[in-house]
Amino acid sequence: MKTIMLTLLLLIHPVHVSLTGIDYDGVNRIWSVFVKVWSDDLEADINLGLSNGSDIAGSAEERYFLYLTDRVMIMEDGKPVELELLSAGVDGLEHRFTLQAKGRKGVKNVTVMNRIMIRLYEDQANMLLFGYGGTEEGYRFTVTDTLKSYLVK
Repeated sequence: MKTIMLTLLLLIHPVHVSLTGIDYDGVNRIWSVFVKVWSDDLEADINLGLSNGSDIAGSAEERYFLYLTDRVMIMEDGKPVELELLSAGVDGLEHRFTLQAKGRKGVKNVTVMNRIMIRLYEDQANMLLFGYGGTEEGYRFTVTDTLKSYLVK
């Protein structure tokens, strides 16, 4: 009976989660980023526009780039890196994106911001896998916790 009730609750209440992986190649100073989100949630969040209230317009790829750079940011010592969208694809019910950015020399602090779908769902969880200097660390962003800083030197 408990299993049936739990299954019904999960069907009634969908999971609101995204997955982001960020990895730094220190030799080439390259940030590699991947993002996975549910397609229906992505479209709903894009339709809300940018954080500053502007609409997200353009081709599908342009809209995805504007959305992702508004919702996900990497800052080195407080300065945002310039992300470039390398690929965008759909795999069944989810969208997958790959981005890249050039890093700076001598960085001491890296801050990651993730605000994917936080205006859609109060229970939104944005999972992060952060890799830097041979170590990996996981983190769970929430609607009220959208920043995570790492000391890297």
